[in-house]
Amino acid sequence: MTTPGRTIAIIGTGNIGSRLAGNFAAGGQDFLLAGRDRSETAKLASDLDGHAEVVSIDEAVDRADVLVLAVWFDVFKQLIAQYGDRLAGKVIVDPTNAVGPDGSGGYRKTIGEQESSGQILAGLLPAGTPLVKAFGTLSAPTLQSAAWKEPGPSRRARPVHPDRDVRRPA
Repeated sequence: MTTPGRTIAIIGTGNIGSRLAGNFAAGGQDFLLAGRDRSETAKLASDLDGHAEVVSIDEAVDRADVLVLAVWFDVFKQLIAQYGDRLAGKVIVDPTNAVGPDGSGGYRKTIGEQESSGQILAGLLPAGTPLVKAFGTLSAPTLQSAAWKEPGPSRRARPVHPDRDVRRPA
């Protein structure tokens, strides 16, 4: 997605990344799209009316000003470790939750009860790199169905910055 002076990339093409890509495209926005399987990423992009440019993860990191890392929590941490200082100066959007399969068809938290995935990830990023938590309270189907709701009580998400007072109204 390109906004005035900014290029946005979605890294990850699973449940959340594919829904976000569809929502960006439905809104007429152009964006970079990267995933671990380039052919699957290209297949997803082929349904997005030319709004998604398929790139490698390396290229997304290099070209984007805003990176939406729509990947599992542990993969997110690996990407921070791999790209480190190349993330400095970018806005990192985090839709993750520190959860994993529980073996019974559900999910369980994979970090301590009192730990915050946002604080963990923010602490791994280069100093001064903003991390914005967004979309993590929504299931993929809800993200898709509720995306175009008008502002008001039925809107289900509001991105927040972990260093800001999230109690203030949007």
